[in-house]
Amino acid sequence: MRRRVSASRSQPICVYDLAEQLGVEVIFRPETSLGGMYVKTSETILIPANRPPGRQAFTCAHELAHWLFGHGSRIEETAVLEEEHHNNSEERLANFFASYLLMPPWAVREAFSRRNWIPQASKPLQVYTVAGQLGVGYETLVQHLYHSLQLLSLTQMEQLLRSTPKRLRQSVLGHDNARHLVIVDRAWTKIAVDLQVGDLTILPANVTLEGSSASTVGDHPLGALVEARLPGITRVHACDGSWATFVRVSRRDFIGRSIYRHLEDPDVEYSQSD
Repeated sequence: MRRRVSASRSQPICVYDLAEQLGVEVIFRPETSLGGMYVKTSETILIPANRPPGRQAFTCAHELAHWLFGHGSRIEETAVLEEEHHNNSEERLANFFASYLLMPPWAVREAFSRRNWIPQASKPLQVYTVAGQLGVGYETLVQHLYHSLQLLSLTQMEQLLRSTPKRLRQSVLGHDNARHLVIVDRAWTKIAVDLQVGDLTILPANVTLEGSSASTVGDHPLGALVEARLPGITRVHACDGSWATFVRVSRRDFIGRSIYRHLEDPDVEYSQSD
């Protein structure tokens, strides 16, 4: 699938951009009881709008597997997407495919090695940082490192799972008000930083932001603390030109076609973090 869109096996991918390139429509819906949905006749994937970003990405990758392998339409319960050893072979295949699409071993190893980290010795915050770049949840990456890639021992996995994303955000920010935090360093390459209005990110120090969708709200020991404030796209670059990326911001709990999620929206007013 990566070959179809000229994406290397070691680069992180945005699964929504990938689906669009493959001609599969992705729509975010205000569903609360739905885990995800694939409609074969229209080649459309429906994603619950209020789920955590990592879970949404995994769901999209799971439904994309049903499209790729020619499975029929289906409505997924949340439990199906979280059950690695599902009794249904198609669901099991879709979960396996989603894991390796978002976290192929080459991309995982490169994300750690570019930072001079190794999974077996990584601290929870380091794993959290890599999970953010791969677009998956912290626990999802930890489980994948142990069960699929066998880069962690059982003891190492259990130690990492004692930390939660909420506790990690609290330790970094000093409060637990942030719904989502993405930590970006200079090893972050080949993919944009995707946020929703109100989310926070820590960018490398001494970067310039060009655009109004995100702005610096303070200094942090890890860099510059930046808040997503309006839908749109902001370019970020180092003053010496050595590093750059884009911060793409969507409405909070965006509803609609994924291709429109980063369009500027005059109906959304500037928002501060809770």
